[in-house]
Amino acid sequence: MKTIQLIFALTLLSFLTSNAQITKGNWMVGGNLGFDYSKIDNKNSNSSGTTIDYTEEGSYNLKIEPNVAYFFKDKFAVGTSISYINGFTEGNKINSDGMNLAINPFVRYYFLKSEKPYNIFLEPSYSRFFSKYLGNNNGFGIKTGFVYFLNSSVAFESIIKYTKLSSEQNNLNNIYLGFGLQIHLIKE
Repeated sequence: MKTIQLIFALTLLSFLTSNAQITKGNWMVGGNLGFDYSKIDNKNSNSSGTTIDYTEEGSYNLKIEPNVAYFFKDKFAVGTSISYINGFTEGNKINSDGMNLAINPFVRYYFLKSEKPYNIFLEPSYSRFFSKYLGNNNGFGIKTGFVYFLNSSVAFESIIKYTKLSSEQNNLNNIYLGFGLQIHLIKE
């Protein structure tokens, strides 16, 4: 019985103290689930291009964001994510229910040593947003967060992200809070 307890204790200890795999040649696959608030500035122009009407609306959204990335250097990864967004606007002025998608290529950098069981990252990204209600927008985002590595392959993230998207008709300022799970595929 003591042998089983010893094996269990050693397994648990290795589970909690394994090194993070954020080194060159590894892949990261996972995603985030979160909630955000967006402020939408609508601009309406007349035929000469002069802005004649300006309105502000807010939107609450649920966001699912799967991603994949490759570590081209220790602590540096390049990848992309796809955001699926579903939500509602304040006052229901715009019905945003339905499929709203964004494609977000990114670069991620981890600040602490790769041997630590936790880390902090910064992730700038470009966003291409596709929405039948708000039109197509381009923008940029910045994401930061805390990562805790449960073992050498699995990491839990808590994140905050700011995105600014722009088009001729709309400007969208977005703050996103979320949690994620990443699987780090270790090179052989």
